[in-house]
Amino acid sequence: MIGRKDGAAGTVFAVLLGIVAIVAIVIAVVYFTSDPARTKLDAAYNQYAHWTPENIAKDPENYLNFCEGQANKALVDLKASEISIAMTRGKLEAMQESAKAQIAVGEKKLPDLKELYTKTEAANGWPVDWEGAKRDKEYLKRQIVSLSKQVEGQKSIQTKVQDAIKKMDLQVTRVQDARAKTQEQLAEIKTGREMLKVQKITNELTDRLVSIKSVLQATISTASE
Repeated sequence: MIGRKDGAAGTVFAVLLGIVAIVAIVIAVVYFTSDPARTKLDAAYNQYAHWTPENIAKDPENYLNFCEGQANKALVDLKASEISIAMTRGKLEAMQESAKAQIAVGEKKLPDLKELYTKTEAANGWPVDWEGAKRDKEYLKRQIVSLSKQVEGQKSIQTKVQDAIKKMDLQVTRVQDARAKTQEQLAEIKTGREMLKVQKITNELTDRLVSIKSVLQATISTASE
């Protein structure tokens, strides 16, 4: 039974360490391209740098307390990110609806305006009635051009907003994944405490505790972003 649990734990850690490697690449890009991100990451690194494998082996209890505090802070940051994303997504949806409504009005009015211009020009019937007033030829020309630009502009906005909403949805998934990883590490911290009660610290246990630090550091970096 214990062997199976250790095997499963080893598999989980192998997967998590693979994820950490990918996240590390992303973090490196952010580090070298963003001053605020670099400052946050430097601060996080300084906190974690103290907990070398040797120091973890010497003081595992306080190490686990440190990791638990960092994990709980990450959960708070991730929740704040989730709320911020939801608010931004709501604004984008409102922009999308506004663009959609303006496109519908423009596309309905534009054919009527063009048809009126064509018929009036053919009959040389200027000025012509439009929206409760007499309008000359140049006015209708300007209206047609202006309305066409407005419709195209709103379509462009609609496309950009749709792309932005997709990005927001990706961010939600990213936050949810980070929260799940953090909760997994909290469970590992709890397991680590129990293991410390029944056995002296070994190389295997030290490796497991070090892996908690690696995953948490990557997750907290994501939360800081």
